[in-house]
Amino acid sequence: MGVQKKFRQLQRYRTITSILVRSGFGFLVDSNSGEAAVAANNAMDWPSAGKHIRLLLEELGTTFIKLGQLASTRPDLVPQSVLKELVKLQDAVPPFPFADVSRVIEEELGAPISQLFRTFESLPMASASIGQVHRAVLNDGKEVAVKIQRPQLATLVETDLDILAGLARLADRRGNWSASYSLTEVVEELSQCLLAELDYRQEAAHLERFARAADDINYVRIPAVYRPYSSQRVLTMEFIQGIRLSNLEQLKEQGIRTSVVAERIAGTIFQQILVDGVFHADPHPGNILVLPGEEIALLDFGMVGRLSAHTQKHFATFIIALRNRSSKGVMRAIEHLGMIPEEVDRKKLYMDVEEMRTKYYDVPLKEVRLGDMLNDLFGVAYKHGIRVPSELTMVGKSILTTEGVVAELDPDFSMLHVAEPIGRKLYMERLNPWSFLENMFEDIPEYLQIVSELPGTMKRLTVMLNKGKIQVEVVSPQLEQLVKKLDRISNQMSFSIVMLALSLVLLGLIIGSSISGAQTILWRLPMLEIGIVISLLMFTWLLYAIFRSGRF
Repeated sequence: MGVQKKFRQLQRYRTITSILVRSGFGFLVDSNSGEAAVAANNAMDWPSAGKHIRLLLEELGTTFIKLGQLASTRPDLVPQSVLKELVKLQDAVPPFPFADVSRVIEEELGAPISQLFRTFESLPMASASIGQVHRAVLNDGKEVAVKIQRPQLATLVETDLDILAGLARLADRRGNWSASYSLTEVVEELSQCLLAELDYRQEAAHLERFARAADDINYVRIPAVYRPYSSQRVLTMEFIQGIRLSNLEQLKEQGIRTSVVAERIAGTIFQQILVDGVFHADPHPGNILVLPGEEIALLDFGMVGRLSAHTQKHFATFIIALRNRSSKGVMRAIEHLGMIPEEVDRKKLYMDVEEMRTKYYDVPLKEVRLGDMLNDLFGVAYKHGIRVPSELTMVGKSILTTEGVVAELDPDFSMLHVAEPIGRKLYMERLNPWSFLENMFEDIPEYLQIVSELPGTMKRLTVMLNKGKIQVEVVSPQLEQLVKKLDRISNQMSFSIVMLALSLVLLGLIIGSSISGAQTILWRLPMLEIGIVISLLMFTWLLYAIFRSGRF
């Protein structure tokens, strides 16, 4: 690590520490012991702490605001009272000077603003923690919106991420209090999301991809990207004029049917999640415009979520199970999603899922909030130590945000009414024989590769067998108990065999003495009586063992 970088980290760490101590969260950077952190965590009044945490994150700046927004997608890790405050996190900050705007554009695009644009408004339309947006006109007369990243932001974010990673490692070494919150993994996930959001070239690619996917939907608009005027820190997009969702009065004045807008927003998000596999992860009111004819325009694709084909398929099944309020269906879906570790008590997990189901059983469907159901399910997952994949928590955040948006537009609207038909359609398509054959043909190259590799694999296996290098290990949670039972059974069998042999010997002696009439020392003993007594003792012991085992 360079001296300059180390010095920058120390300065930033001192700033963060002073803010934490002033806000009453100094225990987070207390290096004396983990017990202090545990005690403070247990004593924390979480219902009232949520607002203070939100204000603290906003004061700490971009990285910590994004950390809070990421934490708001983790209802399986964060208390509900804090979660409600994190959802309100605002990254609106004062704009940076126009001189910095001009310098960044010239550095990134290689020419001054006066040469690139016919007009360029000096006052931004919007300002956020990562960048700000200015309205401009290209030399060919096209109106555009230009997003410019804050100067030196990448350096600050990199420093903050290094500090957070160090604090997470320190917390992990202190004890298991932080392991339950997976701090190291949360920081790694934050780093991945935030560094991607700092590269506007990725957002440009997202815009183009979503625009292609929305070609067949005539009521969805995605801003076009102007690549010659875009770079890593500058993004130039088509300017779209519309009404923001937060302005309900203006929507009503323009005769916009808000119920139709609500249905289209929900349908678009679920189309992205369940069909396209790539979805807008932050569809809050500021990122959606309403256009004439109840059309909608989606903005700001800095935060995008992805689902694999496997996850899409079983998430659709999960939605259907939620719609049908089927505990078994929910269990099957989350099991196929790979969320249930081997050590989880499935019986207790099923009972908790069933309890969650009964909570919504008598509630009218229009009053059921899909986001609340997902939050409850994530809470059950946390209770049983199940780590929810980050791609699913991102889905949960998107659905929860969308549900809040459409609830403002139409309080009687149910997300399940939109999600369930899409999920059912996908489920029926999986049952289509042609789809099954198509999937088989897609997997043929993989099957052929397995077959072609089989001789070599068998050869290596044979060599290892000949050298005695193959070890078979059987792992069972009840292995010790099983071994004890086997030992007891084998002892009982051995005892029975010995007793049977003894009985046969006694019987032979008795018969022999009767036939020969010969007298020996043994014959002077009451052998018949002894044999009967031994047999009675064996029978009594056998009855006692059977009744004691309870298996009769």
